[in-house]
Amino acid sequence: MECKDIVLIGAGGLGREILWQLKEVNKRTGQYNIIGFIDNATRLQGLFVDGCPVLGDDKWLINYPGEISAAICIGNPEIRKSVHSRLQVNPRINYPVIIVGDVHHCDTVKFGQGCIVCLSSVLTVSISIGDFTIIDLNCTISHDSVIKDYVTLHPGVNVAGNVWIESCADIGAGTTIIQGRRIGESAIIGAGSVVIRDIPSHCTAVGVPAVPIKKHEARCSG
Repeated sequence: MECKDIVLIGAGGLGREILWQLKEVNKRTGQYNIIGFIDNATRLQGLFVDGCPVLGDDKWLINYPGEISAAICIGNPEIRKSVHSRLQVNPRINYPVIIVGDVHHCDTVKFGQGCIVCLSSVLTVSISIGDFTIIDLNCTISHDSVIKDYVTLHPGVNVAGNVWIESCADIGAGTTIIQGRRIGESAIIGAGSVVIRDIPSHCTAVGVPAVPIKKHEARCSG
């Protein structure tokens, strides 16, 4: 298998977890040559995070002279989209689909660019995953569901069949979404919620069953 040079954008908790997962993959296949982290935190510049160098901030990638692959390892959908928007000035940055280790998925699952699917997740049949969506550890997505761009599914989310999740939704850890429900754009679903009815856009919903508790400004618009 060809070894892929890659940088990880974001040296926070999720970035470190994805670094570990890629290292686990490399023990078996040597698939990824992890060059280092990109992070805008001044305090991290020039340091090593979990043994991996912080190469620089966004400018390092914007000014990179050749072809390079990158993974945006940032859990917040709004920030993830903002980072991607800034980096589009450099068309030589590639965003591969990263499917880690023991993920199981049917060949009828469609992935957009820059998706990351973490360990122990299962995606069944005829599922569409949009660009730059992150499916964290131990998630399940069932038949005919549609997950749009920049969505985050935190660990242990269970999505039943025929669910539609609009762009930039942020689905908290341990959430269950029953069949046929729709989650609106930029909705935030609190951890451990059970979604049994549609959730509108631009709101936060929590509870069993999940109900909207507040509205917020449009996130990730455009």
